[in-house]
Amino acid sequence: MHLFGKKKAAAPTTSDSITKLKETLEMLEKREKHLEKKIENELQIAKKNAQKNKKLALNALKRKKMYESQVDKIMGTRATIETQVLAIENASVNVEAMNAMKMGADAMKNIHGQMDIDKVDDTMDDIR
Repeated sequence: MHLFGKKKAAAPTTSDSITKLKETLEMLEKREKHLEKKIENELQIAKKNAQKNKKLALNALKRKKMYESQVDKIMGTRATIETQVLAIENASVNVEAMNAMKMGADAMKNIHGQMDIDKVDDTMDDIR
């Protein structure tokens, strides 16, 4: 029985997290390309109207600046997500390496567990 809050959801798997982060990166890339096109369009509008309609050109430059700030934010977010993906992948590799080392250590214990000092002495006596 939970008195406060809801039951916590299960933690996502490593592969699910990486997949979701990569999907988010793709979405941000598309958004960035879209904004780059808008920036180029606003720049063209500003250039066309620089002499005829300065107010329209100024507004186009303001929109261009706004789009550029959004692109900067997206670039920062992408960098953060890419760092997170690398950290998750490195952690996963570390866990796999630790599991392999543990298996190796267990195998060594098993091998050494079958040997005792008396068996070694008997074998050495047989050899001599």
